[in-house]
Amino acid sequence: MTAASAVIIPAQRVPAEQRGRTRIGARVVSAIALQAAGEVGRVRAVAGHPPVARVDGDLTTIKLDVALDYPSPVHSIAAEIRGHVARRVLELTGLEVAQVDVRVTRLEVRS
Repeated sequence: MTAASAVIIPAQRVPAEQRGRTRIGARVVSAIALQAAGEVGRVRAVAGHPPVARVDGDLTTIKLDVALDYPSPVHSIAAEIRGHVARRVLELTGLEVAQVDVRVTRLEVRS
C-alpha cells in the first residue's frame, strides 16, 4: 500500500465555502488602499484619516488624501488612483469597492 492510497476521503465532504467565514477588517483594506494609491505615478504621498476604509459585508468604501507632483493633471491622476485602488482591493481581498474618494491636499514641486 502506498502513502497516497492510505488517504481516506470522507464521503460527505463539506465544500470549502461552507466551512467557515473569512472577515477582512477595515485596517487591512486601509493598508492595501494606501499602498495601492502610492503605486500610481506622480503620487508623492498618501494618507488617510482613520478609518481610511469602511467594510460592510462584501462591500467597502475608501477615503484617501494624496499629494501629487506639480505640475500634474489632477483630475486624471485622481481617476487613475480610484481605479487602481479598487482593482487592488478586489484582487487581494475579494471585496467589491463601492467608492474611492480622493482628496488632493497638496502639489509638490519636484526638486
